[in-house]
Amino acid sequence: MRILALLPLIALSGTTHALTLEQSVAEALNKNPRLLQKYAHFEAKYRDKRTAFSEYLPQIRLYAAYGYENVTYNSGNSVDTEMDRRELGLRISQMLFDGFRTSSDVARLDYETRADQQSLVSEAENLGLEVTQVYLDLIKAQEIVKLQELNVKDHQEILTNIQSRMAKGLSSDADVAQVQSRLATAQSGLMAAKNNQFDLEAQYYDLVGSYPDNLMVPKPDANYIPQTLKSALDLAVQSHPEISAANLDINAADKQIERDKSGYWPKLALELDVNDNENIGGYEGPDDDARIMLTMSYDLYNGGRTNAQTEASKWRYQEATAIRDNTVRQVSEGTKLAWNAFTFISEQKNFYQQNVDFAATAQKGYDKQFELGRRSLLDVLDSKIELFVARRNYLNAAFDQRKASYRLINATGKLVEALRVDTPEAWRLEEDKE
Repeated sequence: MRILALLPLIALSGTTHALTLEQSVAEALNKNPRLLQKYAHFEAKYRDKRTAFSEYLPQIRLYAAYGYENVTYNSGNSVDTEMDRRELGLRISQMLFDGFRTSSDVARLDYETRADQQSLVSEAENLGLEVTQVYLDLIKAQEIVKLQELNVKDHQEILTNIQSRMAKGLSSDADVAQVQSRLATAQSGLMAAKNNQFDLEAQYYDLVGSYPDNLMVPKPDANYIPQTLKSALDLAVQSHPEISAANLDINAADKQIERDKSGYWPKLALELDVNDNENIGGYEGPDDDARIMLTMSYDLYNGGRTNAQTEASKWRYQEATAIRDNTVRQVSEGTKLAWNAFTFISEQKNFYQQNVDFAATAQKGYDKQFELGRRSLLDVLDSKIELFVARRNYLNAAFDQRKASYRLINATGKLVEALRVDTPEAWRLEEDKE
């Protein structure tokens, strides 16, 4: 990497305590509250699906009651009875047919659960990109601080040299004041760079949950960087989790229509009732009965509720379709923007490289010419600033290029995979594990 030859600032070799980008992302996925919130929503939806599935299973209900009963009736002779009433009953019912309501509801919630799972993956992708950007910005900020310190040191050396020349009568008070002014500006820039570094450390902590330590410059996996815009767009539409979630939401909306249409069908169930009662209805003694029956219920008219629910579900299907189409557009736009940044920053970096080379050559030449009296102090100071700015621009471009690479991988929905970070096992559905 040529920036190392130009600026001996970025150390690629880490220590035993170095925290890699991959480790930072993995730690963020395990601790960040945003993902914990998404995960809780995903788990709740999975329980909703299990709740709907319970309608397939027998329903067993035990009923018991005990109390006082007074009955007065007149059937020729007036009778007034007071007894302790006891009731004990058991009902077992099995749904046989409910107009496909349960099957549609289970399928709908399965699609919604999988959509939430994809949204969880998408949030992990976005969080991974945020961590990556802050990680790279933080390393860049540390190197900018070193560059600013070098700039301050250069100006201090110039000041010492000018003060020595003034003592010999070769420079004036104005030269000293000019260098002191430039030195103050360099020192102010150093303070601003340190402040920026501390701000980024706070952002890193907010995302990862720990403070950074010995960060290492990461290298994007070239196998995950598309070679053309078309291949990037195709991969994004095919594999981006937000698009997958939107497609699953469409399937869920379709099943919601079938669920609401269940009101047009009769309901069939098999019911078993067993009662062990005593002192019922004014008659002393046991009152036991048992029956098993096939029951049918059918709404002949429910105020138009089924029609209204079905029409509402059809519009929700249209809404889900529109959301999917908009998601595809947004993902495509994000991929194009990421591709443009990746392409143009790479070209821009080459020009900054040339700028550094030429500025370094000019600065050395100005130093020699100043010693020979052929250049003014202002020329030397300006050449120092020009070299500093050229190095800073190249440093920015070098890190922006890396950020653009990761951003392009993220646009295709493959960032977490490219970083070799495994998502938690708990994110998988039980049926997928089997």
